Amino acid sequence: MTNQLECFNDWSTTILSKEQCVVVYIDFSKAFDVVSHSKLIARLNSYGVRGTVLKWIENFLAGSTHCTRVDNVLSKLALLISGIVQGSGIGPLMFLTYIA
Repeated sequence: MTNQLECFNDWSTTILSKEQCVVVYIDFSKAFDVVSHSKLIARLNSYGVRGTVLKWIENFLAGSTHCTRVDNVLSKLALLISGIVQGSGIGPLMFLTYIA
């Protein structure tokens, strides 16, 4: 929200001063969903992450499930083989490691 308010202020100032303004937003939220767990682990291993740290990350990613709710009906649980938890401390680091 703070980002939106600050941008709105910047745009308003730009418009009032009759200057041009270019705005570009990139939404990475869906990109977190496509990170393959097995490829991420392989990438971390290739960067030299091994042993207890790599095992901890594997355990962090393992066993994640998802179900969909439509009205009051829930689907069966599905095991997730991709995706990084958004809002977690390690999520952005894992995403950057994956795309680097």
